[in-house]
Amino acid sequence: MDGSRGSTRKILIAALVVLILSLVGFFGYQNYLAPLRSTPTPVATAVAEVYEPDILSAEGKVIPRQSIELNFNTIGKVETVYVQEGDQVSAGQLLARLEGRLRQEEAVEAAKLELLSARQALDVLNENTDLALAQANQAVVDARHDVKNAQRALDSLYVPASESQIETAEAAVALSKKLLERAHKELTPLEKKPVSDPKRAAAQIAVFAAEQQYLATVRLLNSLNSKPGQADIERAEAALALAQAQLEKTEHEADVLSDGPDPDQVALAQGRIDHAQAQLKAAQASLEDLELGSPFAGEIVSLDLKVGDVVNPSVPRVILADTTGWQVETVDLSETDVGRLQPGMQATVRLDAFPGREFPGHLQKISQIGKENRGLTTYTVTIDFEAGEAPVRWQMTALVDFLLEP
Repeated sequence: MDGSRGSTRKILIAALVVLILSLVGFFGYQNYLAPLRSTPTPVATAVAEVYEPDILSAEGKVIPRQSIELNFNTIGKVETVYVQEGDQVSAGQLLARLEGRLRQEEAVEAAKLELLSARQALDVLNENTDLALAQANQAVVDARHDVKNAQRALDSLYVPASESQIETAEAAVALSKKLLERAHKELTPLEKKPVSDPKRAAAQIAVFAAEQQYLATVRLLNSLNSKPGQADIERAEAALALAQAQLEKTEHEADVLSDGPDPDQVALAQGRIDHAQAQLKAAQASLEDLELGSPFAGEIVSLDLKVGDVVNPSVPRVILADTTGWQVETVDLSETDVGRLQPGMQATVRLDAFPGREFPGHLQKISQIGKENRGLTTYTVTIDFEAGEAPVRWQMTALVDFLLEP
């Protein structure tokens, strides 16, 4: 009896094992060996919705709204330092000065004097031209008068004297002869007196004048009665040609001066002025290079200047910042991120230095040029924010949240 029960149990166990192996084989066939069934193509595929958050976050660093690295524009030794690190300075305030100011001031004054002299030289050139033009115009008038007289003298040689002219000349000779005889008669009784006697001197002068008058009237009468010789005609023609040539010369000089001073002289004078101006500008620039000033109001956040230091323009010595306003520059916004941003958007700034505090801000600008950052292109975004009374400092770590429009 017990033997039959044991056989039955073995049969049941064997049947169960066969059933399990059959099921395993069926599923294995379905998954690995059975041919794939064709799946009908769906008519339309639904587009999966991509979730975009309403807030875009970025990391960044705090910077002043305005800052600059300063140094002198020339090599030199520091003579005076007027500020200390941490000082608040105004726009245009003198920060430090190099040695050599007196020498450069003298160079500036010398350049100013040369410029003044050059300008005066040009003024004199213009004034002299005005005077020369007036003199040239007067010379033209005189030359024209000389031409008329020379022409009249030449014409007189070809035109015979009229009877009335001869009679008038003869009457003048007779009259002057009588006057001369009367003068001699008045001098004769006085000839025994000393030469210094006033009456004798007066009579002697009257005789001399009468002789000159008589000779002149005789020459005029002789010229009217005589025919001109070839030599007289040639001399008159030469005098006329000379007068005409002189007239042409003076007219040309007047024409030249009427256009102003000589262009070559003006160019030379103007060149001197230009050179003096360049020298003055260079001297003033050299003087300005000895001084280091503040381009805007702010705080001296770093100062590496001491009296006696020799400075080189390539090495910044002063950092000036306007700490009345602060910004954040982001470091991790990708091109996809900045495509969702625009200037003017509202932002919230949180600083690691002040946990739990939030500072309102707005997007000020997005850089036009991207940077390669670990294989990604990132763009710097600048955010203005209100720090209030918080003691914000340069390069503090910031987190910025942009509220995106849906």
